Amino acid sequence: MGEIANLGTEVFAGFLTALDVVALYTVLPKIRYPLLLALWTGILHMIFPLIGFLAGEWITELLLEGGRWISSVLLFLTGVHLCLHQQKPSSPLIPPFLLAIVVSIDTFSVSLSFGMLQLHKWIFLMSAGAFAFIFSYMALGNKRLKGPILTRLAGVGLIALGLLTFLNK
Repeated sequence: MGEIANLGTEVFAGFLTALDVVALYTVLPKIRYPLLLALWTGILHMIFPLIGFLAGEWITELLLEGGRWISSVLLFLTGVHLCLHQQKPSSPLIPPFLLAIVVSIDTFSVSLSFGMLQLHKWIFLMSAGAFAFIFSYMALGNKRLKGPILTRLAGVGLIALGLLTFLNK
């Protein structure tokens, strides 16, 4: 039963990690190839966290006891950043691949924390990539979604994960 609960944690973490793309992509003007951008975003939401996971696991080996504290602070501060940082992007003049990199680069720091917690890396990566793809495509095709609200919701979720990480011994 505990193993199933742990798997749910990875899926939920992937969901929260991908939620910010909805907020960012809903404020973009019409994109010529939304499926391509959503695909790149989904793939990069797996690559950057993989790098973060590997770095997080390495740092955990070095810091053992301090990893929980660092992980908690990183998750909490990333959540606060998502809640407080709202900007109105202008029309993008960059290709979808570069836009997907810009949107996905923040997953490195989040997954660094998850790597320190030694979560199941592949379940989290598949979850983050799948949710990022789905959310990206939904946000790019549906301008009725409210970006700032979803960004703040993702931020609150990361703050909660940071606090739970801190309280979990």
